[in-house]
Amino acid sequence: MKTITITIPDELDAEAAAEAKRLGISKSELIRRGLNALLPDHGIEAEGDPWRGLAGFASGDTTAEPGEIDRVVYDS
Repeated sequence: MKTITITIPDELDAEAAAEAKRLGISKSELIRRGLNALLPDHGIEAEGDPWRGLAGFASGDTTAEPGEIDRVVYDS
């Protein structure tokens, strides 16, 4: 594991600390989870949910027209 140093505003640090405490994890773990969620194809298996990658989770550039999914999945 690599140690890095980042600079963030005090308010963001306080929000991160509060969220980490709420989740019962460290701020480092909170930041790792955030990076895993943002970086494409990174951490999907590590988080234990391989379906997220298959479902197009967090892919903002993917769109479907009404009925398109039914046509592809059900050939209708």
